[in-house]
Amino acid sequence: MLSSKQIDTITEIINIGVGKGSASLGQMINGEILLNVPYVNVINFEDVLSEIQKLGGGDEVHSVEMKFSGEYEGSANVILPGESSKLLASLLIHEDPDSATIAEMKDGLMIETGNIILNAIMGSFGNILDAPLNYHMPQSYQGDVVGIYGLLDKQRYHQVLVCHTNFSIRGKNISGDILIMYEMSSFNKLSDVLNKMIES
Repeated sequence: MLSSKQIDTITEIINIGVGKGSASLGQMINGEILLNVPYVNVINFEDVLSEIQKLGGGDEVHSVEMKFSGEYEGSANVILPGESSKLLASLLIHEDPDSATIAEMKDGLMIETGNIILNAIMGSFGNILDAPLNYHMPQSYQGDVVGIYGLLDKQRYHQVLVCHTNFSIRGKNISGDILIMYEMSSFNKLSDVLNKMIES
């Protein structure tokens, strides 16, 4: 497990990335978007599904996953409850959230949104930790949490870094979660690098 100082350091890094992501999204809708990071937590593999279900706000979610490789390997995810994803999509293209247009375009809009947020956050990780990362094409999933994340490899993701963020857009409360999962070897490496940062 990570120490409180290590978690504080990760929170600072994520805040930088979230700030960049919120600025980019704000330009897309021509308004202010606040993406806060209330807390960062490290959980064991066995607790991943229950934690996501608790944070996701229900059974039906829309998830965007972007795998990364390089100095560190794993995946970064933006997870939104189904209703929040519709509201966010409607703000992006100024359509009614229950319209046929939203139903047709929501998947692509969520990939675009997830790509902006996750690139900003993981880019901050890579830059600050001096470890450039390679990003894979983001994938979009809709359905229940167990169906999306129930087949994760326990050996690869022995511990998971959970970052819970709340989206606040034009007075609307759109909830969402950021989930970063490191393969076990990468997680140990991250812990070592954070220790060096704290000691320096």
